[in-house]
Amino acid sequence: MRLIKNIICLTVLMVFTLFHTQISFAADSEWYWISSDDKYSKYFSMTRITTVSSQNNIPTCIEDWIKTGYAPGGAAETIANMKLPINDPNQLVYSLARVQINPQERTLRYMEEIFYDKDGKALYTLKYNNPVNKDINSQSFDEKFYAMIVDRVFNKGEGGRLISNARWLGLWSNESGESSADTATLRQIDNNIIVWIWQENKDSTGNVSSIQFMKKEYNVQNLTARTLKYNFWSPDTNWIDKTPNLDKNMHSIIPESTEDVEFKKIRYYANKYPEWATRYQINKTATTATVPTNTTATTTTPTPTTPVNSTTTSPAASGVTNPIGSVGPIGAPIN
Repeated sequence: MRLIKNIICLTVLMVFTLFHTQISFAADSEWYWISSDDKYSKYFSMTRITTVSSQNNIPTCIEDWIKTGYAPGGAAETIANMKLPINDPNQLVYSLARVQINPQERTLRYMEEIFYDKDGKALYTLKYNNPVNKDINSQSFDEKFYAMIVDRVFNKGEGGRLISNARWLGLWSNESGESSADTATLRQIDNNIIVWIWQENKDSTGNVSSIQFMKKEYNVQNLTARTLKYNFWSPDTNWIDKTPNLDKNMHSIIPESTEDVEFKKIRYYANKYPEWATRYQINKTATTATVPTNTTATTTTPTPTTPVNSTTTSPAASGVTNPIGSVGPIGAPIN
């Protein structure tokens, strides 16, 4: 799929070789580089990962600090999207954020963010009283942060999956379009399989006329399904969040329907790779999770350091581009 390949291409940098090469980009060893493009550079702290809560000895809430460096374009975009009271984008050089991750739900939430100038002076601080849990998927700004932090705790290959050829599971393809399931987001909880699906619809000339990006849930016992989140794109509308219009009740999967074809392939994949599908689930015995010894999350703000400029850039996006639900390093909208 052309568009899916474009999405994957954005992550094909040598990002997740980090743990094999131990690369550090900062004045001290606090920050470890993840990736850079023409707007943002991403880092995370390997020394501040803590477990906030756990169940059956499996972490259910993981906390860490992340760091984002801003090029002028990224600074301007972030200030506008987050409505930050910073008049000059050239002032904003980097930010630190304390985030919490739920690996069972594949979500991330921002607890606080601090925005700095080049001298390490705080320009603005945000502390979220009601943090918003963000779904992490292929369009999330935060996906690499999520994968790197979770891999440090569980070492299950989240990072490698993002750049793997096996990430996208083809469901069907014909002259009217094609559909794929993102196995990086696939998870099975008891009899329910949850996964994000990317579907491209084509016109008579073979061009993409619309895209449906959906979070779906399938019950393998009752043979039912529902759509939990739904984003729609067309050249005329751009991206629209149609989630509020969804009927989120489970419905029967009609035999031999397109949904049935998708369901059977997703169910087969989950059965073939049960360890991946059920990773991090609390009803399994934790044998591989590396739980940090400090089980009380620290709220100490890391010492600010001026980010080191990196010359590494990601391939330019082409085709349809949009970070659904992600407009820069944002934890929650500013009211």
